[in-house]
Amino acid sequence: MRDLIKQVDAGLQAHDEFGNSQQIVRLNVERYRFALAVLAREDAALQALLPALEALDERRADKLFGDLLVRAELEAAIERLETGVAPIHQAGLLAWSLAQSLQRIDQPLSLSASAMQRSFVAGPDLDGRRIWIWDLPDASEPVADALREALRLGFMPGGHCEAELVRPTPQMVAQLDRACSLLQSLVPQVARSVFGHLHSVAFANMRNERGPMLTASGGDSTPCMIFIAPEELANPWDTAVHIMHEAVHLKLSDMVRTSAAVVREDMVKLPWGREISVSNCLFAFHAYVHLQIFRTAVEQIGPQLHAVYGAPESYRAATRPHAMSVVNNASATPFSRGHERMAYLAQQFRTQWSHYLTPYARRMVDWLCAAIAPLIDLSVAPQAGAVGEPAPVAASAPTTSVHYAKNPQLQLRPVGDRGILFAADPARPKIQKLNTAAWLMFELCDGRSESDLTQAYADLAGLASERAWQQVEPMLDSLVATGMIVAQGQRAALREGRAA
Repeated sequence: MRDLIKQVDAGLQAHDEFGNSQQIVRLNVERYRFALAVLAREDAALQALLPALEALDERRADKLFGDLLVRAELEAAIERLETGVAPIHQAGLLAWSLAQSLQRIDQPLSLSASAMQRSFVAGPDLDGRRIWIWDLPDASEPVADALREALRLGFMPGGHCEAELVRPTPQMVAQLDRACSLLQSLVPQVARSVFGHLHSVAFANMRNERGPMLTASGGDSTPCMIFIAPEELANPWDTAVHIMHEAVHLKLSDMVRTSAAVVREDMVKLPWGREISVSNCLFAFHAYVHLQIFRTAVEQIGPQLHAVYGAPESYRAATRPHAMSVVNNASATPFSRGHERMAYLAQQFRTQWSHYLTPYARRMVDWLCAAIAPLIDLSVAPQAGAVGEPAPVAASAPTTSVHYAKNPQLQLRPVGDRGILFAADPARPKIQKLNTAAWLMFELCDGRSESDLTQAYADLAGLASERAWQQVEPMLDSLVATGMIVAQGQRAALREGRAA
C-alpha cells in the first residue's frame, strides 16, 4: 500500500498539462507577460517596464507574478481589457506595483510580504521562497492600504462572505509550519506541487451565509493565498488537510486561467444538500481526488508519525465535523465523506454532466480518475443520450470555394517548447490560447481552401481526409469566431444550403 501511495503521489504531478505545477505556473507567467505586452500598447509606463520583465528568470518571475498586489492588478487589467469593466477597488496600481517589485526583486521578501509589520514565514523553502504570513500594520502605508482594500472588497466576491484578519502569534505560525511539515511527510510530491501555487496565508475569522468557515481561498483580488481559522491550528492533521485543500484550488485556478474548463455555467443540485455551479463542482472533484491520497496516507503512514504530531483521534473534541476532516467526520450520513462525493462527481462528469465541460476539462477528469485508480476505482460506463447532451451534428464536407487567411493585426506570443500560442486581436482583445493542433491549423491558414487545409492537416497528422475534416472544421470555426483567421467566401451560406 505504501508503494501505491508513492505511485499516486508522484503520478498526480506527472502530467505536464494537469499535474506539473512548475509548467502550470510557467504557462501562467507567459500569459501575464503577453497580457502586459498587449496592455502596453496604450500605456507608456508599462512599455518601459517590458524589457526588465522579459529578462526575469523563472525564479524571479514566479516571485514577481506571485506577489498578491501585482497579480491582483494584472487580473483586473486583463478583465478591463477583455470586458471593458473594471473592478471598483482597482485604482491604476499595476505599473507602480510592477516597478516597485522589480526594484526589490533580489531582496528576500516580495512587495506584499515586505508590507507586513513582522516577517513570519512557514512551509518548505522553494528556491528561496517560503509562505509568508499576513501581519498588516495599523499604520497607513501605500502597499498595506492597497492590501487592506483588496481584502475588503475582494474576499470571495459574490459568495456573501466576510473575513476579519487575526494578527499572528509565534505559536500560531509554529502550528502552521508544523502542519506544513506533516503534509510533506505524508504526500511529499503533492505537497511540493501545491506549495508552488501558495505564496501567503492569512489567519482570519470567516463567515458565509451558512455560518463560520474553517478555511477559504479568495478570488482574483486575493490570489496565491489562503485563509485559515485560528481555531483549526491546534490540530495538525486537519490543518494539513485545509492547506492541501485550498492550495489544490489555487492550482486549478492557475490551470483554468489559460484553458477554459466549462462550456455553460449552470447550477446543479448535489445529493448532500447543496446547489452550486458546475465549475465549483469541478473544483471540488479536483480537490477530492487529491485529498484521497492524503486520507490514505494518513491511514497507512500516519501511525509512524503519531509520536511527533499526536494521533488524529486525540484532537476529535476540538474539531467540528466536516467532509474534509481526517479527525472528525459525520460518517453515518450519506455523502458526508470526501471519497463518496468524489465518486459521485466522477460519475456525473463522465456521463450526465459531460456536456458542460470543454474537451480540456473532460481530459482532465479522465486523467484524475486514472491517476487515483491504484487506490480507488472511479471507472464508469458512459451512458448514451445523457440528459442535456447535444445531439450529434451531421458531418459537412470541406469546400474549395472558401479560403482562410491569418488576421494580419494579431499580437502573438509563441511558447514553442509547450506547443502553445497566445494571441490577441486588437479589435476584440480577449487573450486566446491555442494548443498545438489549433496552432498548426492557424499556421496553415495562408489563403488555402478548406479542402487544401484538410489535406495538409491530414498529411501532417497521419489521418484519412474524412477523419481530418472532423477535427479541422471545429478548429476553423473557433479560429474565425475569435478573430484569429478571416474566411474568404460564403461559408455560412454554403453550410445552410448543405443543412437544408
